[in-house]
Amino acid sequence: MLAVPALGDADPASDVLYTSTVFYSYDQLPSNAAQARLNETVKRATKAGFPIRVALIAKAPDLGGVTALWGKPHQYARFLGLELGFVYKGSLLVVMPAGLGYSTNGKSSPAADAKLRSVRLGKENDSQADAAVEAIARLAADAGHPIDVPSKGAASGGNGSWRDRLIILLGALVLAQLVAGGYLLRRRWARSAKPS
Repeated sequence: MLAVPALGDADPASDVLYTSTVFYSYDQLPSNAAQARLNETVKRATKAGFPIRVALIAKAPDLGGVTALWGKPHQYARFLGLELGFVYKGSLLVVMPAGLGYSTNGKSSPAADAKLRSVRLGKENDSQADAAVEAIARLAADAGHPIDVPSKGAASGGNGSWRDRLIILLGALVLAQLVAGGYLLRRRWARSAKPS
C-alpha cells in the first residue's frame, strides 16, 4: 500500500502531467514521428471518451526523487496517479523498459494489467512510444471507446514521414540529373551538327 505523497517535486512526470497529457523522458526522446503518433493517439482516445495521460520513463533519473520505483511500472503508476489526484483522476499509463503500469486515480486495475501484459517493448528508441500507442488502443477499446490508431507512416499529422521526404528528394535529384544530361547531350549534338 502506498502512502499519499506530499505536495512538491517528488518526480518530474507529475510536474508535466499536471497540465500536459504525455511526459517524455528527458534523456531518451522518441523520434518526432513517434511523438506525433502518440500525441495523436492520446487526442483521439480523449475525443472518443477515454481521456488518458502517459508517462514514458526511459531511465531512472526520469523518476526524480522516487528512483526506488525504477523498474516497477505498476507501483509507479499508482504513485503517480495519487500524486496527480489533486488535478487529474482519470486513466494513467506508465511505460518503462521493465513493462507497463496502469492506474485510475492511483488505483490499480487487474483487468487493465492483464490487457497490457502482452504489449511487447522492443529495444529501439521509439519502442516505448509505440507500446504506449498499442496499450491506449487496447484500453480504450476495452472501455467501450475504440479508436483508430494513426499509422506509423502518417504519424506526423499529414506532413509525411521522413521516408516520404527522402523518396521525393531522391526523385528530384534523378530528375535534375536527367535534365542536365539531356542539356549536355543537346549541346554535343549541336556542336557535332555544325559544319567544320
